[in-house]
Amino acid sequence: MKFGTVAPTFPPIDEIPRTAKRLEEKGYHSLWFPDHLMGWYPHELWKESVFGKIFPSCHIFFDAFSAICYASCSTEKIMLGTGVTDVLRRHPAVLLQQAVTANHASKGRFILGVGAGEGENTLPYGISLDKPVSRLEEALELMKLMLEADYGEEINFDGRFFKFRKAVFDLKPLKKIPIWLGAHGERMLRLTAKHADGWLPSSMPLELYSEKVKKLESFCKEYGRDGGEIERALFVSLIIDEKREEVDRILNTPLLKIHSLLMPPEYFEKLGLKHPLGDFYGLLDYVPTNFSKEKIMEILKNLPLKAVKLAFISGTPEEVVQTFDGFANEGVEHFVLWNLTYFGDVTKVKSSYQLIDEVMSHF
Repeated sequence: MKFGTVAPTFPPIDEIPRTAKRLEEKGYHSLWFPDHLMGWYPHELWKESVFGKIFPSCHIFFDAFSAICYASCSTEKIMLGTGVTDVLRRHPAVLLQQAVTANHASKGRFILGVGAGEGENTLPYGISLDKPVSRLEEALELMKLMLEADYGEEINFDGRFFKFRKAVFDLKPLKKIPIWLGAHGERMLRLTAKHADGWLPSSMPLELYSEKVKKLESFCKEYGRDGGEIERALFVSLIIDEKREEVDRILNTPLLKIHSLLMPPEYFEKLGLKHPLGDFYGLLDYVPTNFSKEKIMEILKNLPLKAVKLAFISGTPEEVVQTFDGFANEGVEHFVLWNLTYFGDVTKVKSSYQLIDEVMSHF
């Protein structure tokens, strides 16, 4: 079993290489860098939290590729990935140039994590979120063409979204760049089966994950691929404490309840519930600046605990181990852990990481 975690995004920037080195020494296999322009929380709600006294905003993110290159200087073994980027903000040629640069900086330890895109990183900035999966599919095909082109070879491509005329792409990676897709929907799973080296969905109930595994394996057969070629990972938003009642108390705090709003309607429907935002599709639609503190609190007020749990893997160390075992039985071989426990109770910083160490040692 492999374990990864999330890199720091806030200044000071020197924290990035220090943290990367420390996590490598602790035995983490991978470190993932969010590619965001916004965080998840309305600004006024963040300002009133304990974190608002330390960081002036939750919308502070270093550029992921620059941060990866910086982290590579202090590490030797740990894999460094984007978790995840998109082809809406980054043209495929520019994205590939950044990816190959990170590949060189890390001496081949870079993973290109890509998704369809998110509303908060596009819509407020005038970037179209139209046809995101189709755009991603075309971009993956184009990047493959660029990587396979010989030195000086002219690249011509007449796509629906991207067009090349006598273009070249001569920056070649030191080693193959593995592509991991943050896939959840059926079309994204099909893209994973066709193009990806790894699958990195975010936290979801085990029964839903099982359904998606079956679809992924079916699509792999269609494309003549062995499903075992695709490394199965899970991006885990984790809440952990020694006491179950403490876990539930932490889950009921506003900053954590917001994460359930990012889940698609199908997750709520499994519980016989409707998404609290109505006609809404999770990350594609959620933009925190569209909500005042009062509006978001009104939405969260009547959100049941079982709905909040959709966004997390949560529990005591024993319960978390049991949950991880269930996912491992479905083929998960790489857990990427984002410890959010202390977002609900800042006094839990030290204890939660100690408990995570216990969980990791079990495997």
